[in-house]
Amino acid sequence: MNFKKIAEYFEKIESASSRLIMTGILAELFSEADSAEITKIIYLLQGQLAPAHKQIEVGMGEKYIEKAIAKAGGYSAGEVHSEFKELGDLGLVAEHFIKNKKQKSLFSAELSIEKVFSNLMKIATSSGSGSQDLKIKLIAELLNSASQLEARYLVRIPLGNMRLGIGDPTIMDALAINLTKEARQDKKLVKEIESTLKEKKEEKREAEFERKLRVKLRERIEAKYNVHSDLGSVAEKLKSKGVNGLDEISIEPGTPIRPTLAERLPSAEEIIKKLGKCAIEAKYDGFRLAIHKDGNKVTIFSRQQENVTPMFPELSEAVKKQVKAKDAIFEGEALAFNEETGEYYSFQITIQRKRKYNVKEMSEQFPLKLFAFDVLYIDGKSLMGLPFKERRKRLEKMIGKGKTLGLSDSIITDNPKEIETYFNERVEKGLEGIIAKDLNAPYIAGARKFAWIKLKRSYKGELSDTVDAVIVGYFKGKGKRTQFGLGGLLTAVYDEKEDVFRSVAKIGTGMTEENLSELEKILSKIKREKKPQRVDSGVEPDFWVEPKYVVEVLADEITKSPMHKAAGLALRFPRMIKIRTDKKAEQATTVKEIKQMFKAQRHVKLGE
Repeated sequence: MNFKKIAEYFEKIESASSRLIMTGILAELFSEADSAEITKIIYLLQGQLAPAHKQIEVGMGEKYIEKAIAKAGGYSAGEVHSEFKELGDLGLVAEHFIKNKKQKSLFSAELSIEKVFSNLMKIATSSGSGSQDLKIKLIAELLNSASQLEARYLVRIPLGNMRLGIGDPTIMDALAINLTKEARQDKKLVKEIESTLKEKKEEKREAEFERKLRVKLRERIEAKYNVHSDLGSVAEKLKSKGVNGLDEISIEPGTPIRPTLAERLPSAEEIIKKLGKCAIEAKYDGFRLAIHKDGNKVTIFSRQQENVTPMFPELSEAVKKQVKAKDAIFEGEALAFNEETGEYYSFQITIQRKRKYNVKEMSEQFPLKLFAFDVLYIDGKSLMGLPFKERRKRLEKMIGKGKTLGLSDSIITDNPKEIETYFNERVEKGLEGIIAKDLNAPYIAGARKFAWIKLKRSYKGELSDTVDAVIVGYFKGKGKRTQFGLGGLLTAVYDEKEDVFRSVAKIGTGMTEENLSELEKILSKIKREKKPQRVDSGVEPDFWVEPKYVVEVLADEITKSPMHKAAGLALRFPRMIKIRTDKKAEQATTVKEIKQMFKAQRHVKLGE
């Protein structure tokens, strides 16, 4: 498939007025691609060249892209920069200058997706002396052969700002659509779905069958993606082998698993009412990490499936010494810990360990301790289907003695008063609270279920927990904040069913001058004049931004709101606590959670 056709599909997606239309366009694109092409297309839709955990990033700055556009169009970098200041989007700038080329290239050829990927991979892997000139040359080479439309996306890819508004759930929906015809040949699946149909009229019955079939296929795709975080690879299996290709995908060390997530409940009584006898674990305020051991090779992934192995050398060494298994995948929370005093350092200190430079010095100053809390794989066998109580036993046997790796503190009880006492003791030690776990539940990757329930320390005000909200827009600063170009944020929570971010709060407090400068710097690079397709808000900011960055927010309470779209609820007196660099937008608080928190808050008030 040539890149021009892909660019045409990208343009259709960018201008789509709804997620439903966007999904249909994607399904059409996927149907035209072959198994090798679909992998590359999906990576581009995700704004990358490979699965995120492989850390292959093009990473070109705006100045270098300006030089590439100038080189290809026969203009000066100054002229390109002037146009960029006017349009605010280097993709549109490239489109303009390719349309008005001053010079024709001596050689140009129709761009294939293979050629585009080849040049982008060379850019991503080049380093050292002369690498910046090479990168400029490689982009200019592509632009020389590009049409106006191709130029728009060729420039946006290395900037990491495709502006398509595509999320993984939408991609999976489109993949499911393309499998429905084949899936109709699966007699067992067809019989299963037909037994659940309620409609009697043939036309409506067929529509209901089609919808339920897509849902089933989507669930299968997501289940595999949850244990194998490479959507391009999943799509390739589907394209080459159909639905049965999913059977070849399994858990393996080196490929991250999407972490299970915890629900919220407001009290120990509610937890026991929901779970009965359960495990109660300390909730540590540090880095949630997934440790993959493959022989003598250790890989550490963050909550976002980012490979952070080089940042934590003491953890890698401890895994090699303390883990009594050849191969293993387990999870834990790492935080700066003073072994002599038993003191848990604050997250503000622990976060300093997430760095690429001066790692050795910081590891000596603030050594980490990893508190392991679950194990998913040991020596070739997945343990995800086992009940939690059995996984915990396996984990206890697997972790040997040592100072750096340990087990999360835990008790088993069905007594609310015992939970409250344990909770208070953890909070006094500086921890966030507790996590309650269903003793009989399997590990549910990538999902938020009541198998895990969190209870965090209360703050002043009615709202007993913080909210992780996604920035979807920002407001210009007023008064003293004029100098920062940013005075407030428009934030949203995530609607999992619709793959949409729904507004929940305007935030103007809690931000330091340093926060304001940092936020303006990162948000100005992804700002848009039009509202992104995946954003639903009745509040209009000065600038919209792609849903990418997450902030932790504290508020007095949740109130009803005619302006905000999170089930008509909003945060009252919200203030930002910190930027959550460890979370993706899709890992933010959900609309469902906001509704549950509102209900729990009302319950507390009525009970007073």
